[in-house]
Amino acid sequence: MSVGAVMSARLVSVRPEDSVLDAIDRMVEENVGSVMVCDGPRLAGIFTERDVLRLASRRTPLDGVPVAEVMTRDPLTIDPFVSILDAAHLMSERSVRHLPVVEGEYVHGVVGIRDVLRTLVERAWRQHDGDARETAQELLRRR
Repeated sequence: MSVGAVMSARLVSVRPEDSVLDAIDRMVEENVGSVMVCDGPRLAGIFTERDVLRLASRRTPLDGVPVAEVMTRDPLTIDPFVSILDAAHLMSERSVRHLPVVEGEYVHGVVGIRDVLRTLVERAWRQHDGDARETAQELLRRR
């Protein structure tokens, strides 16, 4: 199964000039752990729950800081045709929980660690797939 089959096509985004507080508000409204930072149609970065925690620990004022100053620029992305197992290995190796799904210059959606784990567990259960089971266990150990 490919990443494109399990990704969330609901793209939650903010602009680089939006404040960190605006980005957090969007994340809460949409019940997501990350927002894509888009400059027009182009993916400029990603802002995640981890970024929020890092800012909070530094006592950074969340309303006056543009997302562009604190986002992850040029984030790791994945093609929609990559297999779930390969995506899981990539997420584990790079310690990321959200991967923008990009084809060319277009963002199609985002795949999260929950999407990947759910798919691996279902695959391991249905098909008695040892690779899926091992990969899911590896991801769970790294949390």
